[in-house]
Amino acid sequence: MLLKISELIIDFDTRYPDYVRRRCERYLVDSGTPVMSLRPCDEYVRLANRDNVGLMEAELYAMTIPFSEQLPMLGRLMTHGVAIECDGKAFIFTAGSGVGKSTHAFLWQKYLGDEHDVRVINGDKPILWFKDEGIMACGSPWSGKEHLDRNVCVPLKGVCLLQRLEASDNAVPNIRRASREETLDFLMHQVFIPNDAIRQVKTLQMLGQLYDQVPVFHLAVDMSREAVMVSSGELLKN
Repeated sequence: MLLKISELIIDFDTRYPDYVRRRCERYLVDSGTPVMSLRPCDEYVRLANRDNVGLMEAELYAMTIPFSEQLPMLGRLMTHGVAIECDGKAFIFTAGSGVGKSTHAFLWQKYLGDEHDVRVINGDKPILWFKDEGIMACGSPWSGKEHLDRNVCVPLKGVCLLQRLEASDNAVPNIRRASREETLDFLMHQVFIPNDAIRQVKTLQMLGQLYDQVPVFHLAVDMSREAVMVSSGELLKN
């Protein structure tokens, strides 16, 4: 089965073709020369099924491991975050699980949707594509439990490192430019790090390139309209 993800043709040898066709419909292609052939091993499937998502979904997510191992040498990185498109520009909100990435993206749609075209690119594992003319945020079929994804590549214009505000903090949503050190430290936990040393070096180089080319912000948010006004005010300005 051939899939086209971030303009890469992948031959996916799946045990559940009907399920993969249904879940990956937007990425199916009939022809093309694959850059890689993937079949997830049983160990990866077991790891992906720790939350009892089912073997078919677990196999699909297990594919991310061998796929991500090869991406750095193809000028790409898999990230953990939510990528949105707003008026033709892509922004990524990244953080650990439970911080509120998806909620903040949905609030952008709720509060900005009347004046801006706001759409989700990917709700869990967008792919960064490092091109000569700039960095693109691309959709992938690994898009979280909501399965929100589009097979598009959109110029990346901002990255937010999210921190959740707690009610007891007596603080308000705020945003500031992140330093290179905190950006690299944060993103090292939110991108796939390959086992191979050469690919690890390439990954670090691309993270440095990301910081040099795209504004990166530290964003403290709650589930409020004010948080959207704070983040969009800075991101859309840039």
